[in-house]
Parts: sequence; C-alpha cells; structure tokens
Amino acid sequence: MSAFSDYAQIYDLLNEGKDYAGEADFIDRLIRDHAPAAESILNFGCGTGAHDLLLAEKGFRTHGVELSPDMLMQAKTRSRAVETTAQNCLFSLGDLREFRAGETYDVVTALFHVFSYQTKQEDVVSSLKTFRAHMSDSSVAIFDLWHGPAVQATPPEVRIRRGNNQKIKVTRIAEPDHDVDGRIVRVNFTFFVEDKASGSISTFREEHPMRYFFPEEIDTLTKEAGLKTVETGEWLTRNRPTSGSWGVYYVMRVA
Repeated sequence: MSAFSDYAQIYDLLNEGKDYAGEADFIDRLIRDHAPAAESILNFGCGTGAHDLLLAEKGFRTHGVELSPDMLMQAKTRSRAVETTAQNCLFSLGDLREFRAGETYDVVTALFHVFSYQTKQEDVVSSLKTFRAHMSDSSVAIFDLWHGPAVQATPPEVRIRRGNNQKIKVTRIAEPDHDVDGRIVRVNFTFFVEDKASGSISTFREEHPMRYFFPEEIDTLTKEAGLKTVETGEWLTRNRPTSGSWGVYYVMRVA
C-alpha cells in the first residue's frame, strides 16, 4: 500500500501531540530573520494543512501542495472550517519533484521531513530544482530532514503510538528496516483501528521509506540546483547540529 493512502484518515489523531503552533512560530522567526518582507509561502507536502493555517494566521498567503489526494481533502476541509484564514490559504494536488506553479514565492518550504521522502538521487535533485523554480533572488527555501550523523549514532527502533477520540481507538506500530549502505530507513507501519461502538478492529499496513542526509551531501546537491545554504541548525532550537539531532533544518537562497 502506498504511503499516506489510508493513513490520511487518522493522521491528525496520531499527531495530536505534535507542536504545530511552536513549529509555525519557529518558521516565522526564520522567515523574519532571512526575508523580513516576505508575504507568500509555497509549502510542499502540506499534509492536512496545519502548518499552512497557522502561518496564514500570522499574515502570510500560503499555497499548500500535497501528493496524497486524501491528505489534500483533509486540508481543504480543515481550511473551510477556519473562515478567518481560509481566504489566505490555497491547496493544490502536486508532486514536489515536478510541480510548477508558474510563479515565484517569497518563501518555499517542505516541513515534517518531507524532503527525506525523496529517497532516489534524481528525486532529491528534482525537488531542489522545484524549490529553485519558485524562488526569486530575494526568496528563501526552508526544509528539514533526517540528519545522518544522528541516525548513525542512534539507529531507529520499534515504536508504538496510540490515539483515540469519541469514535475510534488507533494503535500504530512502526518497525524500521535500516539500509545502511543506501542511507534509507524503510519504516513499516501496522495500524489497528478499533471502532468503539461495535468493538470491531480493522488493520492495514504502509511502508514509508525515509532517506537521511549528511551536510556535505546537501552542500553538493544544492549547488547543483543553484542554491546555497545560509543557515542550518537543530530543528526548533537553532543549535549547532550534533549526533543527537535527528531533525535538522536548512535555509537556502539562490546562489
């Protein structure tokens, strides 16, 4: 089963503990430091639209692009429920590797490790070229990814996450298959969804391949795409990345 096909229906439930507001504040600070006049954001891999709506609340015009039709439907539904910011949010179906809006934006983002889903070298290069295609000389690109030194130092392990609401109870088991040579972790998810009213349990599986990157790789690949790094650090802290920093962000400009 392809990534995010059935997952979209329970995505928000399993990510209730994610600090979207804190992440939106963090992105806002990066933007204000590097592109203080920015007004528009193109956000790839927008998922169910949480980041987009929060950034719209801060006054940005956001355009979320999502590969999964099911995720996109959730984003549009969420946007319609927030009338005060919905007018500043646009959502489109599209693939980071090839999407073209036909215009440039002040900020281009790919958040929540969307970049790490680009496991093939040609997909990484195409994604970076997509960033570049939507940037002017004053634009910035911001994305986060799995940091290679941290993945090597603390290999992925089996994890269990649970969530529930009035109707269902969900258990997700994540079992990693680590391809060290390929620098890819294939996360095999097994989901158990219990209907509280009937007690019936359904199950489904998805595989999410995730690539991790080393700083020297990013430097080489971004130069090939006509970009340059102006800041990098540990996600949410802006500290210098260490072997304990699984999440690392990059801020890019046109080279």
